[in-house]
Amino acid sequence: MASILPNRQLKKYFFFLACILLSFCTSCKDIGKLVDKQKSSSYFIDSKGQVVYCQNGNWFSLGILQMQADAKSFEVLAEDIGKDKDSVYFRNMTQKLVDRNSFYVDNQVPKDRFHVYYIDQVLGFNVIEGADPKTYELISNHINWARDKDHYFYANDMIQADRETFAFVNDFFLKDKDSVYVSPNIGDFRSVMPNTGNVEAINKYYMRIANTICYPPFQQGSTAITKSFDSIHTIRVLDQDIICVNNKTILFRGKDFKYTAVDAASFQLFPVDEKDGIYADNPYSKDKNHIYYNQEIVPDADIKTFISIGRDFGKDTKNVYYQKQRLEGVDAASFKKDGDFYKDKRGNKFSALTGNKV
Repeated sequence: MASILPNRQLKKYFFFLACILLSFCTSCKDIGKLVDKQKSSSYFIDSKGQVVYCQNGNWFSLGILQMQADAKSFEVLAEDIGKDKDSVYFRNMTQKLVDRNSFYVDNQVPKDRFHVYYIDQVLGFNVIEGADPKTYELISNHINWARDKDHYFYANDMIQADRETFAFVNDFFLKDKDSVYVSPNIGDFRSVMPNTGNVEAINKYYMRIANTICYPPFQQGSTAITKSFDSIHTIRVLDQDIICVNNKTILFRGKDFKYTAVDAASFQLFPVDEKDGIYADNPYSKDKNHIYYNQEIVPDADIKTFISIGRDFGKDTKNVYYQKQRLEGVDAASFKKDGDFYKDKRGNKFSALTGNKV
């Protein structure tokens, strides 16, 4: 009597068979020869001598799109752009707006003698209003920004500012001769204050204009956060959100540190664990008098021996803390992170995510 495979083995067998069949079908499918493999992995000449579009050659998932292009004159201009003797194409779609005879691609930007175009991934080319084809260029190191001889553009929209004096202050502020602007990458492009001169970046977030410090309006509908001083002699940058001005004032995201009696001269941050990621911050900090968690005092924490052992856990020689709370009955010497938990030799175990005892 023939043996019967258990259900689990049977499922594995069919899965293995399906993989073999899929591999066989994929290898047997002939979508043709790439028109220009140096410029595009998506335009092919099929077995009938016709131009077809197959994104990255992935016919199984994305299909093969037929085109009405003339194979003899078809030329690949970019990954998803081509032209023949009669028309310009985005993927497989004929583009009606463009001037075929003068059309070209300049550093991935579609242009003809009349217009500069941006690409709608569904419909194809649309005109960037007011852009000069001869001088329009993308700005390196500034995503979504471009300029021509008369204007700057963000995400294909013209920026209303003085072209000759317009400049980037940092990642979130810009300026021209008249105004300081908030960048459109965090909301509407708008003036936040007059340009009275001496505008300079402090770091990627903060900027200074004379004796005023400015922090970006990250919340929807908010305005830039400003703090003015009688004079500014020194600025110590602690991280992108926290700076110390004149060794007297700590600013956290543009506002005064919550604990007003913080000693600015000795204030410092605990280092960030690289395992927490490049954008992680460490809410623990200290000055000569106190340990802080999110700008509030951690009661009874020993300044000389306290260390941060994770975003929300810290310890000194005697005690362990979750945020500001001292954890009772925990052995500080053996307390450490173990995977997704914190443990000590006494059997205490806490969730690294919530701080709850488990």
